[in-house]
Amino acid sequence: MTPVELGQATREVYNGVGDTFFSDSEIYTYIKHACTELATKAKVIERVYTASTVASTQEYSWPTYAISIKRITYEGTKLGFITFREDDSLTLNNQATTATGTPQYYALWNRVFYLRPIPSAVGTLKIFTNNTPQAITATSTLEIPEVFHLSTVNFALHRMFAKDKKWDLSKYFLDIWTKDLSDARAWKRKEKYGDSYPVVQNEDIGAVTLLGAV
Repeated sequence: MTPVELGQATREVYNGVGDTFFSDSEIYTYIKHACTELATKAKVIERVYTASTVASTQEYSWPTYAISIKRITYEGTKLGFITFREDDSLTLNNQATTATGTPQYYALWNRVFYLRPIPSAVGTLKIFTNNTPQAITATSTLEIPEVFHLSTVNFALHRMFAKDKKWDLSKYFLDIWTKDLSDARAWKRKEKYGDSYPVVQNEDIGAVTLLGAV
């Protein structure tokens, strides 16, 4: 659904079609707030960014709307996440080393990630992230999955009734929204496991093929 359609649906439930007490931009702000909660609490917005490394450059910027990095690959090979203490072990406590090579690890600090070894050549980084939504206007395409679009209406109604000091109705829609958020977390967990069962993964027993690595 589009923001315009969601705004119309919200006004219809509120019985406020044509009412000027709530502007369209205000309702879009409520929808944005709902999308942000779904993104931060249920991790429903996923993105993959592509960037190129620069020879002898170690630091690379965190993607603007990313809230967490799930995976980074260099030329298709997964990089391992390390702490700065582990980085000290790799560099023998010489963080200023300029040793270059093919990156194998990355460390994070202040929304910047640091590659180790420092890239010796141009290569392709892929950064897999969970994101927050961008600003929402009438022409925006919602970034959350469509299955959650109507849930944003419940959040918007909670805020609208609160502004109108109709506390019982505000709480009614807040309770529905709280359940929507819980359902979104469960949906995301189920999506993560796909057609398998949720079990603790053993790193020694992974996916295999009859012919070895693919």
